[in-house]
Parts: sequence; structure tokens; C-alpha cells
Amino acid sequence: MTPSVRILTLIYAGPPADRLPPDHPWQQFDALGRTLRRHLPGATAAVFARPEIAVDGSGTVTWTSELPGQPRPLTDLPDEEQAAARRILDDHLNAISHLADELTRREPEDPEPARLLIRAIVYPGDEAVYVIGGAPVLISWGGTDPGRPPHAAGASDPATVPPAPRRPAWILPLLGLIAFATLGLGLALGVWLWQLEETEQGLREDLDAALANQCDPAAPLLEIASRLERIDREDARYADIRMAVLTEIGICEEAALFTERLATEPPCDHLPALDEELAFYDLEREPFRALKAELDRRISACARVDGLAQRLDAVAGDCLAVAELEREIATLDAPRSEIAALRIGLDRALAACRLAETLGPRLTEVSTDCTALRTLARETAPAFVELDASRPPLSEIRRGLDEALARCDLADHLEGELARSQDDCLVLAGLDETLSRHDPEREPLAAVSERLAIALRQCADLNDLEQGFAEANGDCDRLQALADGLDAYRNNLRFLDIRTRLAPELQLCSEADALEEQIAAIGGDCAKARELAASLAEKGDPRFAKARDALKAPIADCDRIDRYTRRLAEAGTDCTRLVALERDLKRESAPTLRPVRVELGERIGPCRPPPPKPVVAQAPPKAPPPEIKISTKSPAPPPTPKDSGSFAMRGECTGRLTIDPTSGWDGDRVRHIVTIDPPASERVARVTSTNPGCRNCALRKIGRNTWRGDLFYGCRGRGIVQVSYAAYDASGRVICSGNGSDLCLGRRR
Repeated sequence: MTPSVRILTLIYAGPPADRLPPDHPWQQFDALGRTLRRHLPGATAAVFARPEIAVDGSGTVTWTSELPGQPRPLTDLPDEEQAAARRILDDHLNAISHLADELTRREPEDPEPARLLIRAIVYPGDEAVYVIGGAPVLISWGGTDPGRPPHAAGASDPATVPPAPRRPAWILPLLGLIAFATLGLGLALGVWLWQLEETEQGLREDLDAALANQCDPAAPLLEIASRLERIDREDARYADIRMAVLTEIGICEEAALFTERLATEPPCDHLPALDEELAFYDLEREPFRALKAELDRRISACARVDGLAQRLDAVAGDCLAVAELEREIATLDAPRSEIAALRIGLDRALAACRLAETLGPRLTEVSTDCTALRTLARETAPAFVELDASRPPLSEIRRGLDEALARCDLADHLEGELARSQDDCLVLAGLDETLSRHDPEREPLAAVSERLAIALRQCADLNDLEQGFAEANGDCDRLQALADGLDAYRNNLRFLDIRTRLAPELQLCSEADALEEQIAAIGGDCAKARELAASLAEKGDPRFAKARDALKAPIADCDRIDRYTRRLAEAGTDCTRLVALERDLKRESAPTLRPVRVELGERIGPCRPPPPKPVVAQAPPKAPPPEIKISTKSPAPPPTPKDSGSFAMRGECTGRLTIDPTSGWDGDRVRHIVTIDPPASERVARVTSTNPGCRNCALRKIGRNTWRGDLFYGCRGRGIVQVSYAAYDASGRVICSGNGSDLCLGRRR
């Protein structure tokens, strides 16, 4: 505990203490201290000195501080110490100003604490600032008259009045001798000395009587001091009497000051400091003996109250124990001032228990109703501030209420973000991550969780549709399947983009289907076929590939008809050209050439010889075609029979090379078939062309003794095409080979 230090005693021109208004800041010093210590550190509360107002109506105020040390005026300090003290003082006053603003905002129904703080921080000037141990302390705060030192206020203050000058004791007899020798007034001097002795004797007797009173009353001491002032204005005599009077007056004043401080019922934490100050005096004499007894009684009462306060603090969350402690305090025999703070704490604990008993069921009842929760929070906010909801039993209820409100705030936040993020699946995924860190199964988060789950499923569906759309790549069947899947989200704006992009794709598919239907309905209308071909030439989309493929056959028929019609027109009556045209038409099977065949038949009639007269004769049996045998001596190959498609093989085997057909137009298919008779065929590993242009063209084996390859005629004009093949064994040695030829007719016109 820190001692109480007296800073200064001043006289103020305002009304005496008994006529100060109740709302004067000095009258509310204790309330000011409680408010500051409840919200700010104790160092901030100590910035205001305590005013101890004299009750005699003189306007005298003694300023004291609980800070230990010697008070020094701010203006007497070096510049660096003044700057440091000013910074500390500014910090304290700013903190108090902020607290006043906060109390005004948080407790509008009780404006008095904030108003008291605002009045208290009115700066009284640098002359009213003292520094104790580096901490600034204000006197004359509260916007009052700064006061003046008490030069004419009864007995002088020993702390402010300098000691009287002392003169040598021998100077008076010396002066008397000089006067006697000079004036010859010996007799007069004797009488005068006798009177001085009588006066001194009377003063000593009165002093002894005043000292015996032990300050009760102190008026005789004041009367002796007044007499000394009248009979010895120059302080030339009675130095010891004067010193004894002044010393006793100082002791009486200190005793009166202690009595007054005890009469104001100082807080318990100030009593040890008073006890330490009182120890410097003689406690065996009055009035200090009585003061010590009263102070000990107060300290003992404070100890009892402090013990009960500690018990109250320990059982604050146990409402049954608080009720039991209430019964014990009710029987406590202690002064009202010492027990008042304890009763305040007890009342707060009982009020917290009653509030917890009321709020518990209400919180359970409205735990999922955000509107009711917020109403409950507004209703209980003042009580929570007043009753300290950070401690049991309100802490658990406050924690549950805060968690429920946090869920409501989170639900509101997620609702807003969900409403603003309908088209952003990445934001929705972030909201889902945020929600997963809480309890999504509990209301009101459950409703938000359900809506978010629906939105995320739609995002997944949209992602699948986007992937399907990318993979469809013009596949009309897959595109139509995607469109069918979008029917479930007809009114969902999230799917508007893909629906918009899918529409032109489906339109292209519809156009392609329509063209295929038109191509199927062409028949022999070459003009329409060529018109559709011109239209398809501008459409490079792969969806029109089927239409282009379907149009190839009609266009080819039309080209064929045009070619044969042109040849027929160019042939005129030339029988050679007509016969060649007839021969070529025989190889065509397209029914669309029937008009050309009919007109050719009409023109070629004159070119035919008249038919011979019929002769009846027995036709000889048809002999089988001769088969050419190949010896192993590799003779020269026989000449190719006219119009024959089979050619002999030569070497260590027998067999044949068959070309079917032996003639064709550029691009027509031709089959090459090699047949090798056993047992040589068992040794054959592969059969490959030895033509310079197709040396590595191998035939595939289609039977035990047969190999086949499908090729195409390729030439710009009419000419013979040489064909050669060889059969190899597993080691790569040629077993046998064969040559043949076919006729390429050139390109069709």
C-alpha cells in the first residue's frame, strides 16, 4: 500500500463546503475514482488529487495524493522532466476523454459518469500540476477557482511558514546595560525587567495548561500565539515559548487532519498508509492514542470485510454459495462504510444469479431464431456490462449467446454472399469451405447449407455439361443429349450461357439433317444436286460431312450421265466411237444411264451387220480352258493369252497370277490373286510385288494356297500396266515369281 501524501493547502473564493452543490466534482471524488478504476488503470485514476475540504466554511481545501514521494511543482522541474510529465498527463487525460465518449455511447440512459469525467478533465493550468515520483497529479481540477495560499487563515501551516528568526539571548541584557549606563534609568530598567519576568512567567503557566489539554481544545494554544504576536511583534523574546506553542499547534493540526481524514471514512486500501503516517507520532499521548485505536478498529473491520470479499469472489459462480454468504453477511457487525462495497459486490453476484436463472431457458428457447437472439442481446447488454458477464454464472450464458449470434452473423454473411455469387462457382466453393469449419447441421446454418449444396450440385452439373459440350465437338447426337439434360434447368440463369452456346450448334445439326433429307429426296434431279453441292461447299463444319458423303453418289451419277451424254453427242454416227461407248456402258450398272443407253441403241443400229440366217447344228461340248503347267526348269513365260486375266508363275513351283478385272478406269478397284500349288505352297512365307513402284506391297493369305491384294488403277491416259509378284520362304529366298499385265483406260470423262 502507498502512503497518502499532502500536496498543498489552498483557500478558494467559492462557497464553503457545506454549500457546494451535490453534483460538484469535488463532492463526487469517490464516484470519479470508482468509474476510472473500473475501466482504466489505477495510475490514470491517481492523476486527480483528493480534495479535503474544511468544514468551518473558510473555503480551505487540502489536496492529498495516494502516490508515494515528495510533491514538486511542474514548473520547478527541468525541461526534460517537464516534457515527460506532460506526455504522461496528456495520455491520462486523452484516455479519460475516450472513456467519456465510450460511456456516452454505451450507456446513454446513465449520462452522469461521462458528464463527471468531462468536467474533471478541464485543465486547471500548469500551476495546478504537481509531480510525485514522476507521475503528474492535478489539484484545483474540475474547472474551479485555482485558490491561494492560506496566509491569513488562523494558525500558519508549518509546511508553508518559514521559522521565526532567532536572536542571541545576551543581546537584551546588553541593551539594558547600555540603556542604564546611558540614560541612568536604573530604577526604570529594573521595573521593566520585573514586568518582563512576570509576563514570561504567565506565558509559561498558560503554556503548561494548554499542553495539558493535549489539543482538546486547541484554542488556548491559538490564544497564546496571539498574545505573543501582540507583546513581541519583533520576535525578540520568548523564543522557547514561541517554539513550543508553534510545535504543539502543528501537532494539533496534524491530529485534526488525521481525525478529519478518518471522519471521511477513507477506503480500506488507504488505511495502511494512514497507519504508517501515524507511526511517526507519539502514540502514547492523546489524541494520537485515540486515533490509533480508531484506525486499528477500521483496519480490523476492513480485514474481515476483505476476507468475505475474497470468499465472495471465489464462489461468485456458485449461486447456492452466494446465497449462504448473503445470510452470513446479514449478521455481520461491521461499520456501514466498510461493508458497503462488499454489499455492492454481493448484490451484483445475486443479481447475476437471478439473471442467469432467467436467461438460461430463454436462450435455449430462441437458440435458432436470429431475430429473437438479437433482441435478447440488446435487452441483456446493460445487465451484462453492469454484472460482469465475463465471470460465472453469466459467462456460460454470454458464451452461448455470442456463439448463437456468431452463427446468425455467419448465416447472414453467407446468405448475402450466396445471393451475390449465383454465377461464380469458385466463390460458392469458398463459401462451402467456410461453412465446413462450423456446424452446418445446426440452424440457422442448416438452411444456408442446404441452399449452398443445391447451388454446388448445379455447378457440378454445369461443369459436366461444359465438359460434355467440349467433348461433343460437333456430334449432333451428343449435343441433343446435352440439350435434353438442360430442360431440367430451363429457368435457371446459371445455365443460360451454355444454353445460348448450344442453340447455334443444334441449329447447325438441324440444317445438316435437313440437307440429308433433301439429298435423299433428290432422285435424278442433277440441277438440284449441284445446287446442294454448291451450298455444301460453303459449310466446312464436320456436321455436314454426312450430307457431303450422301451427295457424292448423286453428283457422281450426274457426272457420269453428263460424260456419257457428251460422248454420245460427240460420237454422232461414228460407229467406232458408238461401239466403244456401248462397250463402256456395259460395264456401268447405274440405272440413271438408261436414257443414254436407249439413245445409243437407237444410234448404233445402223452400225450393226444384219443378223445371219439361223442354222441348226449340234454344238460341240465346251472344252475346259487350258491350264498352263510351269516346270521347275524356269522356261520362258508363254505369251499372255488375249483377253485373259490369268498368268503363269515360274520358278520352283507351279501356280498362277490372276488379275480381276484386267482393265479399268483411273481409281477403279483391281484384285491381284496368286495361287501356288502344294507342296511348294507349304514353304511360302510371304508373297510380295516386285514392281518398281510397289516393291513392298505384300498380299495377304486368304486360304491355304491363295494370297490376295486389293489395289486401284492409276493412270492419266490409256496404257498397259505391268504386274510382277514373287513368293519367298522364311529365310527370304525367292521360291517362284510371275509377271502379268492389265489395261488402265485413263480417267473418266
